[in-house]
Amino acid sequence: MKPKLPTIVYSIIFALLCITTQITIAFESNQEAISIEEFQVSFPESYYERTNNDPLTILHPRSAIPIIQERGEEIIIQFQSISFDILSAEIETAYDLLPDTIELSIDTISQEENTYFARAIIPNDTPEELYNLTLTIESEGQQFSQTRPRSVSVKNEIDGNFTFIQIADFHIGDPRGLIENPKETIGWKAARRVIDEVNLLNPDFVIISGDLTFGQAYPFEYIGEYKKCYEILQDFQVPTFLCPGNHDGYLQTGQDGFKFWEKYFGPLYYSFDYDDSHFLSINSYDWSKIARFGISFLVFNWGGSVRSEQLKWIEQDLIQHQTKHQYMNLHHNPIWDTTSESLIGLGYHNREPLLNLIDTYDVEAVFAGHVHFDDVTIQNDTIFITTTTAASGLDGDGYWGYRLISMENNSIVSYNYKEPKYSLPSYHLNYSFTTDKSIDIENDLDQKISVLIEFVTLFDSYTVSNAEIIQVRQKEDMAAYYVSAIIDPLNETTIMLS
Repeated sequence: MKPKLPTIVYSIIFALLCITTQITIAFESNQEAISIEEFQVSFPESYYERTNNDPLTILHPRSAIPIIQERGEEIIIQFQSISFDILSAEIETAYDLLPDTIELSIDTISQEENTYFARAIIPNDTPEELYNLTLTIESEGQQFSQTRPRSVSVKNEIDGNFTFIQIADFHIGDPRGLIENPKETIGWKAARRVIDEVNLLNPDFVIISGDLTFGQAYPFEYIGEYKKCYEILQDFQVPTFLCPGNHDGYLQTGQDGFKFWEKYFGPLYYSFDYDDSHFLSINSYDWSKIARFGISFLVFNWGGSVRSEQLKWIEQDLIQHQTKHQYMNLHHNPIWDTTSESLIGLGYHNREPLLNLIDTYDVEAVFAGHVHFDDVTIQNDTIFITTTTAASGLDGDGYWGYRLISMENNSIVSYNYKEPKYSLPSYHLNYSFTTDKSIDIENDLDQKISVLIEFVTLFDSYTVSNAEIIQVRQKEDMAAYYVSAIIDPLNETTIMLS
């Protein structure tokens, strides 16, 4: 569609719009196309099929599949909408006591079938933080907006030296944790506790390896569980990438858990990049509806499956990213068959073809959950890492916990808290703010930890004890002070602004 006005008039109107709003751009369908190399994510084609008539839907980024980008660089916002005249975008610090709103300038917009792709620029002076993204369109004098919380993470620098945390079997709605600790299961305190500890450790991002809900107790429970799970996940102060597990996808009392997943979290499988590391998030409960059927606690099949369509997508994605270090996140570890997890005798569907792809394309590590205990197995130079549950019933020598992974030059250098396989136990980090300028941190782990604390207080020229101020965000007479510290093993430290 070409501009209806003569080019010179169109250019004047465009310039005036940009001057008055600084973030708006009139849409023109023949704008420069965005190449696939610029995308930080890959989705199956089915994700782009429009399934609602909402005037505006942001496909990416979203809280379960965020964008992580350096300030001063570009991000690509993928969305579907009615036709529009003006598009604007802004980011706001996510759930922050001292909110900042930052306008994004939109460079170009392109369209492919029913999806728009907007290239937006993060200003050079944007503080390093996690942000909500709000997109607004104006169509025939009406405005429509949508906000995706916790969907844009701005970094000062992205390189191959980073950390991330793996969590598995989050299980909001699962009563089995009552066996382990009734007090901490009620109100999902164990899951919330893991979030608090992860926020303190401040990794570059988190991957969650399935079973975020339960879906196996009473009729229509997915309605409440998915809503509550989504709300709890918003407490993370770092980016989170999710993949589904069997408990997220049962077909119970006419409810398909995966429909709720797509509503709250997005596609069932996808991939994303961080520097030269490429992560695939896989749906390993990829069964037909009849194979996912259950009646309350009775489900007939809870083992693994990756059907042919997804398997083809995985291979194509691995081929496209062969120059990167490749990693995979899924719920069911493919080195183990799951025939014993089916009342109708179904084994792990396409397990061997999946293992062949992992081997053929040199996937360096596979992260899994499902079994509620820790395991590490190295097979054909691939590390298969299984992490215990964060909050559910335990098996074997499992305990509630999560796993901290350290990377150097995009390769894994550490993944065990204790050898040969163990993850970090939760409830071993404690902290409390004694004032708005002071915090006590207790490290009961057998290793030192790096932490990040945000103090929000009156602006002043502060120094800090036992730590370093790495960033200050000021707003009028208040300021947020970001303080980094190393806490020694089995040690308690007070950090104070003075």
